[in-house]
Amino acid sequence: MKRENTREVSLGKIKVGGKNPIWVEAMGRESPAKVKESIEEIEKVIEEDCEIFRLAVPDEESLLGLLEIKRRIDIPLIADVHFNLDLGIKAAQLGIDAVRVNPGTAGNKKKLGELIKILQDKNLALRIGANTGSLPLHYRGKNRVEALFGSLEELVSIPEKNNFKNIILSAKSTDVEETIIIYEKLSRAFPYPLHVGLTEAGEGGEGIVKSSIALGIILREGIGNNIRVSLTATDPVLETRVAWSILEVLKLRSKGLEIISCPTCARRKGDVVALTRDFKQKVRERKIKIVGKVAIMGCEVNGPGEAKEADWGLAFAPQEKALLFSRGERIKIVRQEEAEEELISLIIKEMEEKGP
Repeated sequence: MKRENTREVSLGKIKVGGKNPIWVEAMGRESPAKVKESIEEIEKVIEEDCEIFRLAVPDEESLLGLLEIKRRIDIPLIADVHFNLDLGIKAAQLGIDAVRVNPGTAGNKKKLGELIKILQDKNLALRIGANTGSLPLHYRGKNRVEALFGSLEELVSIPEKNNFKNIILSAKSTDVEETIIIYEKLSRAFPYPLHVGLTEAGEGGEGIVKSSIALGIILREGIGNNIRVSLTATDPVLETRVAWSILEVLKLRSKGLEIISCPTCARRKGDVVALTRDFKQKVRERKIKIVGKVAIMGCEVNGPGEAKEADWGLAFAPQEKALLFSRGERIKIVRQEEAEEELISLIIKEMEEKGP
Protein backbone atom coordinates (compact mmCIF):
# COMPACT_ATOMS: atom_id res chain seq x y z
CA MET A 1 0.00 0.00 0.00
CA LYS A 2 1.42 3.37 -1.04
CA ARG A 3 1.91 5.93 1.73
CA GLU A 4 -0.98 8.15 0.63
CA ASN A 5 -3.42 5.24 0.94
CA THR A 6 -2.48 4.30 4.51
CA ARG A 7 -4.76 4.98 7.45
CA GLU A 8 -4.47 8.45 9.00
CA VAL A 9 -3.38 8.20 12.63
CA SER A 10 -3.51 10.94 15.27
CA LEU A 11 -0.18 11.68 16.93
CA GLY A 12 -0.46 14.70 19.18
CA LYS A 13 -1.16 17.77 17.08
CA ILE A 14 -0.26 16.08 13.77
CA LYS A 15 -1.62 13.24 11.64
CA VAL A 16 0.61 10.44 10.37
CA GLY A 17 -0.31 8.57 7.22
CA GLY A 18 -2.57 9.28 4.28
CA LYS A 19 -1.74 12.43 2.37
CA ASN A 20 0.08 14.02 5.29
CA PRO A 21 3.82 14.86 5.03
CA ILE A 22 6.54 12.31 5.69
CA TRP A 23 7.47 13.47 9.20
CA VAL A 24 11.02 13.56 10.57
CA GLU A 25 11.61 11.84 13.92
CA ALA A 26 14.60 11.75 16.24
CA MET A 27 15.37 9.90 19.46
CA GLY A 28 16.83 11.30 22.66
CA ARG A 29 20.14 10.28 24.14
CA GLU A 30 19.40 11.75 27.56
CA SER A 31 17.19 10.11 30.16
CA PRO A 32 13.87 11.96 30.62
CA ALA A 33 14.76 11.96 34.32
CA LYS A 34 17.26 14.69 33.36
CA VAL A 35 14.53 17.14 32.43
CA LYS A 36 16.73 20.17 31.70
CA GLU A 37 19.17 18.21 29.55
CA SER A 38 16.37 16.43 27.68
CA ILE A 39 14.58 19.66 26.89
CA GLU A 40 17.80 21.25 25.64
CA GLU A 41 18.37 18.21 23.41
CA ILE A 42 14.84 18.40 21.99
CA GLU A 43 15.09 22.13 21.39
CA LYS A 44 18.29 21.57 19.39
CA VAL A 45 16.59 19.17 17.00
CA ILE A 46 13.48 21.33 16.74
CA GLU A 47 15.87 23.99 15.40
CA GLU A 48 16.75 21.41 12.73
CA ASP A 49 13.01 20.90 12.01
CA CYS A 50 12.54 17.63 13.88
CA GLU A 51 8.80 16.97 14.09
CA ILE A 52 8.42 13.90 16.34
CA PHE A 53 10.63 12.93 19.28
CA ARG A 54 11.02 9.54 20.95
CA LEU A 55 12.41 9.05 24.44
CA ALA A 56 13.42 5.84 26.18
CA VAL A 57 11.55 5.45 29.48
CA PRO A 58 13.39 2.81 31.52
CA ASP A 59 12.06 3.61 35.02
CA GLU A 60 9.60 5.58 37.17
CA GLU A 61 11.97 8.52 37.53
CA SER A 62 12.14 8.83 33.74
CA LEU A 63 8.34 8.71 33.57
CA LEU A 64 7.98 11.66 35.93
CA GLY A 65 10.53 13.61 33.93
CA LEU A 66 8.67 12.80 30.73
CA LEU A 67 5.53 14.42 32.08
CA GLU A 68 7.39 17.67 32.76
CA ILE A 69 8.98 17.52 29.30
CA LYS A 70 5.52 17.05 27.76
CA ARG A 71 4.34 20.23 29.47
CA ARG A 72 7.17 22.25 27.94
CA ILE A 73 7.65 20.72 24.46
CA ASP A 74 5.17 21.27 21.65
CA ILE A 75 6.01 18.47 19.19
CA PRO A 76 4.56 14.94 19.61
CA LEU A 77 6.43 12.71 22.06
CA ILE A 78 6.69 8.92 21.96
CA ALA A 79 7.44 6.98 25.14
CA ASP A 80 9.61 3.96 24.33
CA VAL A 81 8.89 1.63 27.26
CA HIS A 82 10.30 -1.49 25.60
CA PHE A 83 10.51 -4.01 28.46
CA ASN A 84 7.96 -2.59 30.87
CA LEU A 85 4.28 -2.38 29.96
CA ASP A 86 3.49 -0.94 33.39
CA LEU A 87 5.47 2.15 32.39
CA GLY A 88 3.59 2.22 29.08
CA ILE A 89 0.26 2.17 30.92
CA LYS A 90 1.37 5.04 33.16
CA ALA A 91 2.74 7.02 30.20
CA ALA A 92 -0.64 6.65 28.47
CA GLN A 93 -2.46 7.71 31.64
CA LEU A 94 -0.30 10.85 31.65
CA GLY A 95 -1.35 11.61 28.07
CA ILE A 96 1.97 11.04 26.27
CA ASP A 97 1.16 11.16 22.53
CA ALA A 98 2.22 7.58 21.77
CA VAL A 99 3.66 4.50 23.45
CA ARG A 100 6.12 2.29 21.61
CA VAL A 101 6.26 -1.43 22.37
CA ASN A 102 8.31 -4.25 20.87
CA PRO A 103 6.90 -7.71 19.99
CA GLY A 104 9.86 -9.33 21.73
CA THR A 105 9.08 -7.70 25.06
CA ALA A 106 5.30 -7.16 25.07
CA GLY A 107 4.36 -10.66 26.14
CA ASN A 108 1.87 -9.87 28.93
CA LYS A 109 -1.40 -9.82 26.97
CA LYS A 110 -3.48 -8.63 29.93
CA LYS A 111 -1.31 -5.56 30.47
CA LEU A 112 -1.16 -4.93 26.75
CA GLY A 113 -4.95 -4.96 26.65
CA GLU A 114 -5.03 -2.46 29.52
CA LEU A 115 -2.61 -0.19 27.65
CA ILE A 116 -4.68 -0.38 24.46
CA LYS A 117 -7.86 0.57 26.36
CA ILE A 118 -6.23 3.71 27.79
CA LEU A 119 -4.79 4.69 24.41
CA GLN A 120 -8.21 4.22 22.85
CA ASP A 121 -10.00 6.30 25.49
CA LYS A 122 -7.50 9.14 25.18
CA ASN A 123 -7.08 9.01 21.37
CA LEU A 124 -3.37 8.27 21.70
CA ALA A 125 -1.25 6.17 19.35
CA LEU A 126 0.40 2.77 19.68
CA ARG A 127 3.74 2.38 17.95
CA ILE A 128 4.56 -1.28 17.38
CA GLY A 129 8.24 -1.52 16.55
CA ALA A 130 9.98 -4.79 15.80
CA ASN A 131 13.72 -5.12 15.28
CA THR A 132 16.08 -8.01 14.68
CA GLY A 133 17.75 -7.57 18.05
CA SER A 134 14.57 -8.15 20.06
CA LEU A 135 12.36 -10.91 18.68
CA PRO A 136 10.02 -13.24 20.61
CA LEU A 137 11.73 -16.46 21.66
CA HIS A 138 9.75 -18.64 19.26
CA TYR A 139 11.06 -16.62 16.28
CA ARG A 140 14.72 -16.63 17.17
CA GLY A 141 16.93 -18.61 14.79
CA LYS A 142 14.41 -18.31 11.93
CA ASN A 143 14.68 -16.24 8.76
CA ARG A 144 14.94 -12.69 10.08
CA VAL A 145 12.56 -11.07 7.60
CA GLU A 146 9.91 -13.70 8.27
CA ALA A 147 10.51 -13.40 12.01
CA LEU A 148 10.09 -9.62 11.93
CA PHE A 149 6.93 -9.88 9.88
CA GLY A 150 5.43 -12.73 11.90
CA SER A 151 6.10 -11.12 15.28
CA LEU A 152 4.56 -7.85 14.10
CA GLU A 153 1.54 -9.62 12.65
CA GLU A 154 0.93 -11.43 15.95
CA LEU A 155 1.10 -8.26 18.01
CA VAL A 156 -1.03 -6.17 15.63
CA SER A 157 -3.85 -8.70 15.88
CA ILE A 158 -4.35 -7.85 19.57
CA PRO A 159 -5.36 -4.16 19.22
CA GLU A 160 -7.30 -5.03 16.05
CA LYS A 161 -9.43 -7.49 18.02
CA ASN A 162 -10.25 -4.60 20.34
CA ASN A 163 -11.13 -2.39 17.34
CA PHE A 164 -8.15 -0.12 18.05
CA LYS A 165 -6.50 1.10 14.87
CA ASN A 166 -4.53 4.18 15.91
CA ILE A 167 -1.37 2.22 15.11
CA ILE A 168 1.99 3.05 13.53
CA LEU A 169 4.24 0.14 12.52
CA SER A 170 7.97 -0.32 12.11
CA ALA A 171 10.21 -3.33 11.53
CA LYS A 172 13.94 -2.67 11.32
CA SER A 173 17.07 -4.63 10.61
CA THR A 174 20.71 -3.59 10.68
CA ASP A 175 20.96 -5.04 7.17
CA VAL A 176 20.00 -2.81 4.22
CA GLU A 177 18.50 -5.56 2.04
CA GLU A 178 16.49 -7.08 4.91
CA THR A 179 15.13 -3.66 5.83
CA ILE A 180 13.97 -2.98 2.27
CA ILE A 181 12.30 -6.40 1.98
CA ILE A 182 10.47 -6.20 5.31
CA TYR A 183 9.02 -2.77 4.55
CA GLU A 184 7.85 -3.98 1.14
CA LYS A 185 6.05 -6.84 2.92
CA LEU A 186 4.53 -4.54 5.54
CA SER A 187 3.26 -2.10 2.92
CA ARG A 188 1.46 -4.94 1.12
CA ALA A 189 -0.01 -6.47 4.27
CA PHE A 190 -1.18 -3.60 6.49
CA PRO A 191 -3.18 -0.38 6.07
CA TYR A 192 -1.28 1.40 8.86
CA PRO A 193 1.29 4.18 8.43
CA LEU A 194 4.89 3.00 8.54
CA HIS A 195 7.76 4.50 10.51
CA VAL A 196 10.85 3.75 8.42
CA GLY A 197 14.44 3.36 9.51
CA LEU A 198 17.50 1.14 9.55
CA THR A 199 18.32 0.16 13.13
CA GLU A 200 21.82 0.52 14.58
CA ALA A 201 23.19 1.88 11.30
CA GLY A 202 26.51 2.84 12.83
CA GLU A 203 28.69 5.91 13.25
CA GLY A 204 29.54 8.71 10.83
CA GLY A 205 29.83 8.02 7.13
CA GLU A 206 29.05 4.31 7.41
CA GLY A 207 25.76 4.94 9.20
CA ILE A 208 24.79 7.75 6.85
CA VAL A 209 25.48 5.67 3.73
CA LYS A 210 23.59 2.60 4.98
CA SER A 211 20.60 4.65 6.12
CA SER A 212 20.51 6.72 2.95
CA ILE A 213 20.51 3.65 0.70
CA ALA A 214 17.84 1.79 2.68
CA LEU A 215 15.54 4.75 3.27
CA GLY A 216 16.11 6.14 -0.21
CA ILE A 217 14.97 2.93 -1.90
CA ILE A 218 12.00 2.42 0.45
CA LEU A 219 10.78 6.01 0.17
CA ARG A 220 11.27 6.01 -3.62
CA GLU A 221 8.91 3.02 -3.79
CA GLY A 222 6.20 5.13 -2.18
CA ILE A 223 6.54 3.46 1.24
CA GLY A 224 6.93 5.25 4.57
CA ASN A 225 5.06 7.96 6.47
CA ASN A 226 7.71 9.10 8.90
CA ILE A 227 11.43 8.41 9.17
CA ARG A 228 14.28 8.31 11.62
CA VAL A 229 17.96 7.95 10.80
CA SER A 230 19.62 5.92 13.57
CA LEU A 231 23.23 7.02 14.00
CA THR A 232 25.83 6.39 16.69
CA ALA A 233 26.26 9.98 17.87
CA THR A 234 26.25 11.93 21.11
CA ASP A 235 23.11 13.83 20.15
CA PRO A 236 20.31 13.48 17.54
CA VAL A 237 21.15 16.64 15.55
CA LEU A 238 23.08 14.88 12.78
CA GLU A 239 20.44 12.20 12.28
CA THR A 240 17.80 14.91 11.90
CA ARG A 241 19.87 16.72 9.26
CA VAL A 242 20.50 13.48 7.36
CA ALA A 243 16.80 12.57 7.44
CA TRP A 244 15.91 15.92 5.92
CA SER A 245 18.65 15.58 3.31
CA ILE A 246 17.23 12.22 2.22
CA LEU A 247 13.72 13.65 1.88
CA GLU A 248 14.93 16.73 0.03
CA VAL A 249 17.09 14.77 -2.44
CA LEU A 250 14.05 12.60 -3.25
CA LYS A 251 11.93 15.78 -3.54
CA LEU A 252 9.50 14.45 -0.94
CA ARG A 253 9.88 17.41 1.42
CA SER A 254 11.64 20.75 1.30
CA LYS A 255 12.47 23.01 4.19
CA GLY A 256 14.65 25.57 2.47
CA LEU A 257 17.73 25.93 0.35
CA GLU A 258 19.21 23.16 -1.75
CA ILE A 259 22.94 23.77 -2.05
CA ILE A 260 24.88 22.51 -5.06
CA SER A 261 28.66 22.74 -4.92
CA CYS A 262 31.39 21.41 -7.18
CA PRO A 263 33.86 18.72 -5.99
CA THR A 264 36.80 21.06 -6.77
CA CYS A 265 39.78 20.31 -9.01
CA ALA A 266 42.98 22.00 -10.21
CA ARG A 267 40.87 24.55 -12.12
CA ARG A 268 39.35 26.04 -8.96
CA LYS A 269 39.91 29.74 -8.44
CA GLY A 270 38.86 29.87 -4.78
CA ASP A 271 38.27 27.79 -1.65
CA VAL A 272 34.95 26.13 -2.48
CA VAL A 273 35.10 23.74 0.49
CA ALA A 274 35.52 26.44 3.14
CA LEU A 275 32.95 28.76 1.57
CA THR A 276 30.33 26.02 1.20
CA ARG A 277 30.73 24.87 4.81
CA ASP A 278 30.58 28.43 6.10
CA PHE A 279 27.59 29.26 3.90
CA LYS A 280 25.62 26.27 5.27
CA GLN A 281 26.43 27.31 8.83
CA LYS A 282 25.30 30.88 8.23
CA VAL A 283 22.05 29.70 6.65
CA ARG A 284 21.29 27.79 9.86
CA GLU A 285 22.40 30.59 12.18
CA ARG A 286 20.40 33.27 10.37
CA LYS A 287 17.38 30.99 9.99
CA ILE A 288 17.15 31.56 6.25
CA LYS A 289 13.90 29.81 5.35
CA ILE A 290 13.23 30.12 1.64
CA VAL A 291 12.84 27.33 -0.89
CA GLY A 292 15.34 27.51 -3.73
CA LYS A 293 18.58 26.25 -5.22
CA VAL A 294 22.01 27.77 -4.56
CA ALA A 295 25.07 26.85 -6.63
CA ILE A 296 28.63 27.42 -5.38
CA MET A 297 31.16 26.70 -8.13
CA GLY A 298 34.93 26.84 -8.17
CA CYS A 299 35.82 28.08 -11.64
CA GLU A 300 34.71 29.61 -14.92
CA VAL A 301 34.64 26.30 -16.84
CA ASN A 302 31.25 24.88 -15.83
CA GLY A 303 30.63 27.15 -12.86
CA PRO A 304 28.63 29.86 -14.63
CA GLY A 305 26.44 27.25 -16.31
CA GLU A 306 25.46 25.57 -13.03
CA ALA A 307 25.17 28.89 -11.24
CA LYS A 308 22.91 30.30 -13.94
CA GLU A 309 20.53 27.35 -13.65
CA ALA A 310 20.16 27.85 -9.91
CA ASP A 311 17.98 30.46 -8.22
CA TRP A 312 21.13 32.05 -6.88
CA GLY A 313 24.72 31.24 -7.76
CA LEU A 314 28.34 32.05 -7.21
CA ALA A 315 31.27 31.08 -9.43
CA PHE A 316 34.88 31.84 -8.55
CA ALA A 317 36.82 33.68 -11.26
CA PRO A 318 40.47 34.66 -11.91
CA GLN A 319 42.18 37.48 -10.05
CA GLU A 320 40.40 36.59 -6.78
CA LYS A 321 37.02 37.60 -8.15
CA ALA A 322 33.62 35.89 -8.08
CA LEU A 323 30.55 36.14 -10.32
CA LEU A 324 27.10 36.37 -8.75
CA PHE A 325 24.00 35.11 -10.57
CA SER A 326 20.26 35.13 -9.95
CA ARG A 327 18.00 32.93 -12.10
CA GLY A 328 20.19 33.02 -15.14
CA GLU A 329 21.06 36.69 -14.87
CA ARG A 330 24.61 37.78 -14.14
CA ILE A 331 24.31 40.24 -11.25
CA LYS A 332 27.84 41.50 -10.68
CA ILE A 333 31.50 40.71 -10.13
CA VAL A 334 32.76 41.00 -6.55
CA ARG A 335 35.92 40.30 -4.62
CA GLN A 336 36.06 36.74 -3.30
CA GLU A 337 36.17 37.88 0.33
CA GLU A 338 32.85 39.68 -0.24
CA ALA A 339 31.20 36.93 -2.29
CA GLU A 340 29.55 34.95 0.52
CA GLU A 341 27.88 37.96 2.16
CA GLU A 342 26.80 39.30 -1.22
CA LEU A 343 25.20 35.94 -2.03
CA ILE A 344 23.45 35.79 1.34
CA SER A 345 22.20 39.37 0.89
CA LEU A 346 20.62 38.45 -2.45
CA ILE A 347 18.76 35.55 -0.84
CA ILE A 348 17.67 37.44 2.29
CA LYS A 349 16.38 40.34 0.19
CA GLU A 350 14.12 37.99 -1.76
CA MET A 351 13.03 36.21 1.42
CA GLU A 352 12.00 39.54 2.96
CA GLU A 353 10.17 40.60 -0.19
CA LYS A 354 8.16 37.37 -0.25
CA GLY A 355 7.33 37.64 3.44
CA PRO A 356 6.30 34.81 5.78
